[in-house]
Amino acid sequence: MSLSLLIIALALSCTDHVNPGEPGQSNCLRVNGSPRLYPCEFEITQIDVMKVSSNTDVYATLTPSNHNVHLLTTMAFSYIRTATTTATLEYKLRLHVKRIAPPTFPTPTGYWISESIAGGEPDDPSVLLPNRYYPAPILNMAVGETSLVFTRLTYYTSDGELQGRPSMVSIQNPVTYQNLANAPNNYALGRDRSEAYYLPINATYTDNR
Repeated sequence: MSLSLLIIALALSCTDHVNPGEPGQSNCLRVNGSPRLYPCEFEITQIDVMKVSSNTDVYATLTPSNHNVHLLTTMAFSYIRTATTTATLEYKLRLHVKRIAPPTFPTPTGYWISESIAGGEPDDPSVLLPNRYYPAPILNMAVGETSLVFTRLTYYTSDGELQGRPSMVSIQNPVTYQNLANAPNNYALGRDRSEAYYLPINATYTDNR
């Protein structure tokens, strides 16, 4: 084999896989600003707040440059009065999820679409609630493609004011998530273990029933 053919063969052999655990291959950063050990798989490019239970009618839109949304009771997927002055509301969301890297580890059981418990710190893994409302999506689209995924956010009100606010919407590959949590990696923060996340969500509220 000539030298030029050998170089081509070696180059091709290095382009069909990712070597887990090699810093510098990451396309996202950890909370502390350092590269994540494994590339992040996704970006959340847009979040649509849907009208009540609709899959198509959008009430409000969140983007990376706009984190503000004004919630109305009449747009809630669910409204449950829990006491004389308190209530629980759920809003249906549609996430625009773009794949930006192939998975480092396969996830045959699907991905986690998570909300953080209202009032919880986003980096506390114990407050993540994965796939609370809908089955785990597969998200097997090619790099550069976008899929739409539904989830919900839960809010609590007292005397017509928001009291508990979900702090983050996020996506996890459960296999990658666990590998980052395990020794010797020991990633402690929820955002560092996630494939994509959106925060903060700056919500205001009007009870317009």
